[in-house]
Amino acid sequence: MLDLGKISVQLADMARQRHQDVHSYNVKEAAALKALDKYRKNPRPFMEKINSDDRHFFVAFPQGRIDGTFPLPGDLTSHTVMAVDGSQIDVDTHEIVLCYVVNIGRVVLHYGTGDPPLMDSLPFLFYKDEDLYIQGKGEHFLIQEEDLAQRRSSMEAQQLNELLINHRKDGSPAVALLDGTVVSWDKAGSAKRDIGGFTAPYYTDVFKTGEKLRIPVAGYISGSRTALVVNTLRAGDCSQPVMNCVACEYRIDPKAPCRRMEGLRDTTLFASILSPGERSVCFYGGINVLPRQEWPSYRIGFFYINVGSEIARVEAPDYVLEDQELLDRLHWAIYYQAQKGMGYPLALQEAHHFAVVKREEREAFFRLVEGQFVKQGIPCRVTSKELRKRTRIF
Repeated sequence: MLDLGKISVQLADMARQRHQDVHSYNVKEAAALKALDKYRKNPRPFMEKINSDDRHFFVAFPQGRIDGTFPLPGDLTSHTVMAVDGSQIDVDTHEIVLCYVVNIGRVVLHYGTGDPPLMDSLPFLFYKDEDLYIQGKGEHFLIQEEDLAQRRSSMEAQQLNELLINHRKDGSPAVALLDGTVVSWDKAGSAKRDIGGFTAPYYTDVFKTGEKLRIPVAGYISGSRTALVVNTLRAGDCSQPVMNCVACEYRIDPKAPCRRMEGLRDTTLFASILSPGERSVCFYGGINVLPRQEWPSYRIGFFYINVGSEIARVEAPDYVLEDQELLDRLHWAIYYQAQKGMGYPLALQEAHHFAVVKREEREAFFRLVEGQFVKQGIPCRVTSKELRKRTRIF
């Protein structure tokens, strides 16, 4: 039970702190806009500092003017928008059996073709030892949230690939969307000259299909908290001969010159740059400039777009971002999907609604499990903690 009376004093302290944070954020935004103007006039010092070492924070490399804007492309007539999203019932050690469920919501919306939409969900039950346990350092560990999230991402990609192959309409342009980032961090690649983590190995198959069928595949990120573009501007504040943040004597100094924009998000910067419907230039993240021939397969880049209600971040592989026709199609489809969804792409909204597992559905699932165990004559019980949660009176 939450005692609101006792927490009210803490809430007042939080409000005062947030008021101070707003002022600090405004100062950082002003500094970023000044740095942006400096970069626009001469980006060379920024790039030289970034390339002076590879032991610094990640930055973004613009494919054109850093503050370049692109207007909304012309309308598509008939087109198709596909989307998937996933949710799960996690492993619960207090329940009668160790298992988990991944539920994938699928949506295909056809516009101007007269075809009915596809809107459904596909549940997948995992209960075998090879699904429940992860081997590491000679031991087996029960699957954790991070591993389960990776499995869900892989399954989302598989289902989206199936939609691209079997539910596109010949002659009708299509766009395929995922909810959230598509980047899968490659820890082994993080020590390389340019971060190998800006790739998406879980989505390789769907990217191959999308490239073959000329369908852009992208991840839509609402409320993005990343600051790679701001980090590029922060490089201009580095006061050291080389940009080696690991060995920098000021790395823990909160008043260091390079910290005056720290904490500012890219979305705040682009709110001052983009008008509704416009998108930014495309960016690729990393540490150092990497020649095109050395890029990893399906390197992930991104752009920002003003959908009216917010500045959204869109991530896509290079086969999309380097192809003007596919890029324009993605730009247009995302903006108009956001208008239909009152600020968030309609197809992704519907995919989420079909994917999400409500609390009562989770409880009903475990009652079904219990019923099956009883039918098979298998002893079943829950832990005392779970039993108290189910039967508590007060």
